[in-house]
Amino acid sequence: MAEQKSNPVWQHFTEPTPGKGKCNICNGLVSLGSQKGKKKNTTNLWSHLRCHHLQAYKDAQKEKEEAAASANVSQTIMDMFDAQRKWQNSDPRSKKLDTLVTEMIATDNQPFSFVSGIGFQRLVAAMEPRYKLKTEKHYRTDVLDGIITKVEKKIKTLIAEDAGPFLSFTTDCWSGDTEALMSLTCHFIDDNWERKQVILNAKAMSGSHTGEYISNMFISMLKHWDISHDRVVLVLRDSGANMVKGLRLTDVPDLSCSAHTIQLVVNNGINSQRVVLDVNAKLKTIAKHFNHSVLAKQHLKDIQKELGLPQHSLIQSEPTRWNSTLHMMQRMLEQKRAVNIYAGEYGKFATPTADQWDIIANLIDTLEPVEEVTLEISRSDSSISSVIPSIAVLKMLLQSEGPNTRGIKTLRETMLQSLEKRFAKIEETKCLVLATLLDPRYKNHVFGLDTLAKAKQWIKEEHAIVSEQLNIATTEDQGPDPKQRRVGEEESPGASSALEQMYANILGPHGSTAEETDDEHHISEQLKQYLREPLIDRQTGQPLEWWKQNTSRLHLLAQLARKFLCPPPSSVPSERVFSVIGNIYDDKRSRLTGEHAEQLCFLHDNLRFLNWEY
Repeated sequence: MAEQKSNPVWQHFTEPTPGKGKCNICNGLVSLGSQKGKKKNTTNLWSHLRCHHLQAYKDAQKEKEEAAASANVSQTIMDMFDAQRKWQNSDPRSKKLDTLVTEMIATDNQPFSFVSGIGFQRLVAAMEPRYKLKTEKHYRTDVLDGIITKVEKKIKTLIAEDAGPFLSFTTDCWSGDTEALMSLTCHFIDDNWERKQVILNAKAMSGSHTGEYISNMFISMLKHWDISHDRVVLVLRDSGANMVKGLRLTDVPDLSCSAHTIQLVVNNGINSQRVVLDVNAKLKTIAKHFNHSVLAKQHLKDIQKELGLPQHSLIQSEPTRWNSTLHMMQRMLEQKRAVNIYAGEYGKFATPTADQWDIIANLIDTLEPVEEVTLEISRSDSSISSVIPSIAVLKMLLQSEGPNTRGIKTLRETMLQSLEKRFAKIEETKCLVLATLLDPRYKNHVFGLDTLAKAKQWIKEEHAIVSEQLNIATTEDQGPDPKQRRVGEEESPGASSALEQMYANILGPHGSTAEETDDEHHISEQLKQYLREPLIDRQTGQPLEWWKQNTSRLHLLAQLARKFLCPPPSSVPSERVFSVIGNIYDDKRSRLTGEHAEQLCFLHDNLRFLNWEY
């Protein structure tokens, strides 16, 4: 028997008859538990030895343990060999790690040469010796292309099935040392009333960037993503002549970036007054001195410690960012005493006079609310519904007078004139007006009766268009129930700042509106019902959440709200794409092609957006 040969207990037993074992020491018979081979066992044999022949039992047990140890050593050796044996490239485990390495490169903006680094190779060898790192080319071509294909397919499905019928976009152009790229971001409100943003392209450009070229680029990008023109609600762009012309030729609704326009307004104001330019020049000289001297920084830090001031470095303004001028002034005013003491002890530069320090303080008071508005309309969750209220508040701010306007009246007047000129047609722009009207934080409180009359007509027109697009039979629409509980309504609390007080003024109790004559038209009924209800709080209220909770009773207006609240107020999302591009084109990737830069930028944002599930 195989068992008799392998089990040490059989050195002391034989099986003269089936099911019985005979002890070779005492000739006693011991049951094997069964006569059948599969059910027989040696338990009784071991018990017999332990009870009657203890030394034989110990010898057999020792031999059994040695045999088991030998088997374990053989298995361990096999495991060691297996642990060191490299996976084949076709092994699913190897392919999975190939994908993870490539995803890491895209997500963390690492160069492909990262896989050749000895540190990374040692880490991988320690974590998984069986995985064989591939060449840079393998990850850059074979693996990257496969990921791009899958992610693109996922994004296309998302846009086609989950994004709804209305899409908005931002676009911008960027030029580096070796490549130029054009970005395209897509914005929509999904079925759950959540705002979504997807990076579609950072496409390499060639040749002269004329309006015609930009138009063709934009159309080709929409075509690539299977997006028809009738789904485009609005495209946000900068005010460059070629961008304006390009979008006009594309024949889609477009609008200038509000943040860029406000920057032009501020620059107009700063450049209009000589005393402001002189103050800026003096502050830039001071900041430059400290930014170029380690010793000067150390002396300033010592003075800051003695005075108990925050140990902050001075900020130098950047020509492309107007708020960097504000930040420079804020930091200089904070460190006023330290700067004056340093100048008295070490010389090197002239400090502002007492009058100039007063002007700096007044400039800060004027520009801080402007920055607050700019940051608000640049947030990722902002809507174009905030543009008209923001401009109304800025006008009120620049029209006001007081002690903090002394010495900068020319700047404020120029900014006001520039603001009125550049935003002269905002109440004639359908997207802006309807977005504001359909935002429960603002409604019709920020424009007059004439604009409201136009808005009501636009609502009817858009309802007809949207109903046709969605194939909705308007005759089956249900009218609103005026007794239904209004969800999410709350009165606006007291303003917490001068800027908030201005918002409170324009969003306060409003005069009665002209009655609609066609009371039988359901969309008009819903609009009147909606306008009669109180505003939700501007700071804490969530417009999309409000519409989510009130869709059932205002379902006709909700369709329009989903359409007109989806565009962002600025092209900042496209600028953020180029911030990623700037990180991609680092010193280790200076020869990266535009195609690969586009692919890496696309994956950098969308892998996170999809939570790496594609």
